[in-house]
Amino acid sequence: MRGPRLLQPLWIPTVAFMILLLIFLFLYQASKPTGMAGKTWLLNAQSNVEATELVRVLRRASMADKTVIVTILDETWASPGSVLDLFLESFRVGQGTQRFLNHLVVVALDNHAFQYCNSIHPHCFQLPPFESKIAAADGLITSPDHLMLNRRRNDILLQVIELGYNLVFTEADLMWFRSPLSDFHPIYQITVPCDFTSQSGRNKPDKGIFHMKSDDIAVGFLKYWQFERVLYPNSLDLSLCEMTTRLDVVDMLGVRIKYLDPGNFGGFCEDSKDMSEVYTMHAACCDNVKHKVHDMRLLLDDWINFTAKLPANASLGPSSFSWRAPKKCMR
Repeated sequence: MRGPRLLQPLWIPTVAFMILLLIFLFLYQASKPTGMAGKTWLLNAQSNVEATELVRVLRRASMADKTVIVTILDETWASPGSVLDLFLESFRVGQGTQRFLNHLVVVALDNHAFQYCNSIHPHCFQLPPFESKIAAADGLITSPDHLMLNRRRNDILLQVIELGYNLVFTEADLMWFRSPLSDFHPIYQITVPCDFTSQSGRNKPDKGIFHMKSDDIAVGFLKYWQFERVLYPNSLDLSLCEMTTRLDVVDMLGVRIKYLDPGNFGGFCEDSKDMSEVYTMHAACCDNVKHKVHDMRLLLDDWINFTAKLPANASLGPSSFSWRAPKKCMR
């Protein structure tokens, strides 16, 4: 006669998770800066010269409410006729978006990207070099380096909000055609468009843009996100949208989140959006840089042709126009 099966008690995973949370809270409290927001943490991470330069760039680019727009890229996206050129051009041709160029900080991961950025844009900052270099061969970005880029991105975002600046993060392959900033309310730590209905296993449910408020709660959220990456370095790198579904973490930290209508944020990973409704278009689902640039150019041309047919000062009504992209970047 067989004895009873030995089952793992249900409380063990809960206790393990609570232990991890307690460790995180202890480390978070111990690392909270004193005096000038973020000063101690930043100076431990970088030289005084780099810290001073970041503060200078943020101060020059800041809006009146201490909000900055931040993007990050490397040399594969920064050269004449590149992703960066088309990204900046979208601000110039978008409805009411040109003024945001004065508040955009381009963070370069290498000296080539930094030098090119300085030749075409007033607010550029170069991060210190890191060991893993993003592969430029054949215009492809490999998966491990993509994860490294995400982690470097969160490092700079944490520095920005610790220094007291609210931020709008935007991918550099995101085309700005209308401003989403009116939907970003300061009572929320995080404002983000998320498509939780997406069935694609390849596409994470994010839209390449989000707003984050500068306060202790947002700092704690970013630090916990980084903390999980240290604990589980081989696990799937979660997007911001996926992290906001972690209700245990959100409730623990008291994070207030606002989800924007994903229908206003189009992209190559889903069906094209109505030109009269779209705020931004994201050239995701396209790893080949040459193909990405080709289709981003199509987006710009389609938008210019669409707006040229509108009477002066007319609002964008329902449209029969459709995007030609993605063409080379096939879904």
